[in-house]
Amino acid sequence: MKLKVIIQIVTWNSEKFLKDCLDSIFQQTFKSFSVLIIDNGSTDKGMEMVRNDYSKEKIKEKFKRKTSIFIFQNNKNLGFSQAHNQGFNLCRSEYVLVLNPDVILQPDFLAKLVRIANKEKKFGSFGGKLLRIMTGDAECGEKIKTDIIDSTGLNMLKNHHFVDRGQGEKDKGQYDRLTDVFGISGACVLYRRRALEDVKINDEYFDQDFFAYQEDIDLAWRLQSGGWPALYAPQTRAYHYRGAGLKEKANLFEIAQAHFQRSKMIEFFSYRNHLWLLLKNLCWSDFFHYFLWILLYQFGKKIYLFFTKPKILFKAGFSFFSKFGKMLKKRKIIREKAKIRPKELRKWIKKSRFYQ
Repeated sequence: MKLKVIIQIVTWNSEKFLKDCLDSIFQQTFKSFSVLIIDNGSTDKGMEMVRNDYSKEKIKEKFKRKTSIFIFQNNKNLGFSQAHNQGFNLCRSEYVLVLNPDVILQPDFLAKLVRIANKEKKFGSFGGKLLRIMTGDAECGEKIKTDIIDSTGLNMLKNHHFVDRGQGEKDKGQYDRLTDVFGISGACVLYRRRALEDVKINDEYFDQDFFAYQEDIDLAWRLQSGGWPALYAPQTRAYHYRGAGLKEKANLFEIAQAHFQRSKMIEFFSYRNHLWLLLKNLCWSDFFHYFLWILLYQFGKKIYLFFTKPKILFKAGFSFFSKFGKMLKKRKIIREKAKIRPKELRKWIKKSRFYQ
């Protein structure tokens, strides 16, 4: 029998998160799924722990179910994009849940989300309400589930920078309506297999040149252009460790400080990939329509990098132009597959609460 869902996790030295993540998976009330872990050459003992604690026999004994974990190990870190593409090609199922190892699912997460996906046939990706989880007392492994929002979908701003909808806000029910969104955060997103096959470029679902960062936005944009919108379902909930170090009501200085402390690797991939993202997906009509906003954002980003991480600015610029022609070829394929007019996609900017 063909499985309904493959839960796909890419790990890289993620041992400290894996146990909680896997326990939440095997506590799901939904049954028709299997788990695939693609390990990117980790040097910790995460895979050893999985093999010891989550063998078929241990899963049956502890969780009373027959679900198995399959492990595919790479010799080195191939990046988020390529590792997930390996998973997409290894397994076949109606849906694929792309899940970060630092996410904990509520027990009814899959049951509710798959039920919605089965009903809403026109949508290509689905996501629930992601809330933040923080670590408490390290000695007793305390974990604190908060009511601070991590993501309720992706927002596109006028400057074509993308943000997680509602991130950092206290959950007061302001995002409790079932609604279509521009896209879903790659930390926890359910993809319809048919949609993935429809918008892939050659043999790539996530763009492997991106390596990591913003590849989920790139795929969300392609899905929208290809006529596969995204649906946010607030009744499905999960918890994510991302941003746990930032206080609930961080001021502008604290937010800027957190941004400044981002590693050079993150800054490099984030900046370069954003440029590739625009080159591949932004239509000329939208470029001219939002030219001033895009120009101001790009100018500000360059100034910031020039005075804080000048080497990253030049390294990212060189890397961007080194594959300029390749990205134009991908752009051509995207435009050939597009089913939605660029003007129709502008509604996502108008829906953003940061529009003004």
